[in-house]
Amino acid sequence: MKKELTDYAEIIKKFSSDNFITETAQGADIDPEKKLSFPKTFSFYMNFLRVVTFLRNTILKEKWTQELFIQCCYQVMKIVERFGGRFEIKGLDNLRKEPGPFVFVGNHMSTLETVIFPAVIGSIIDVTYVVKQSLTKDFIFGPIMRTRNPIAVERKDPKKDLDLVLTKGVELLSGGHSVLIFPQATRTTIFEPDKFNSLGIKLAKRAGVPVLPIALKTDFWENGKLISTIGNVYPGRTVHIEFGAPVKIDGAGKKEHEQIVAFIKSCFDNWK
Repeated sequence: MKKELTDYAEIIKKFSSDNFITETAQGADIDPEKKLSFPKTFSFYMNFLRVVTFLRNTILKEKWTQELFIQCCYQVMKIVERFGGRFEIKGLDNLRKEPGPFVFVGNHMSTLETVIFPAVIGSIIDVTYVVKQSLTKDFIFGPIMRTRNPIAVERKDPKKDLDLVLTKGVELLSGGHSVLIFPQATRTTIFEPDKFNSLGIKLAKRAGVPVLPIALKTDFWENGKLISTIGNVYPGRTVHIEFGAPVKIDGAGKKEHEQIVAFIKSCFDNWK
């Protein structure tokens, strides 16, 4: 498995410009509603599981490095492309406009962004997540997620979760680690502004750091009905990710929250 991974220096180079766009036109002319056949879908997930298993086992053996982690996450992007997927990632230079750290806030659509962001964002600036505590205890993904030193919330007591995010979030940001928050409660293929909370704004204000908005459309990898991680795969659906400019919080942050929501909505409108 390790021999198949892209060289770390090459990955850094791939994300060194403002945009990362899949070079071939694969998937461009495929009906976006046409999903992969069952055999191809099974093969897609077997390839994904192979990478995950390799990374998990390496972590358990305490032989992993940050570079290897990024290589494995980038390998998932290569698998997506191998099965007809196409990436259009824009605005990467916004991650370099200021030294950081940032509070990243974005809509949440599928498993894909969670898996590839350590490569896309992590190759530029150190980042961790706010996640459900259950994910850190998962047999497969738990060991992997725990290496990120995430902010793990229970989602039982909103006040307790808020206090944890603000306390540990400020601690991480003060140590130079960016924090990624998906303000929507669950993954969804539509963007509903009224369900996009201002937690990221609150954290950024308390820590005195900018918010960096992310708009994404990752329904290439659909959520599953029985197992959320395993759903249909649609090679005709381009994976869109766009990073906005850093936003400094002034005052209560209401204006900045509206600005971020407008950015994400504008991206969605452009992707229709």
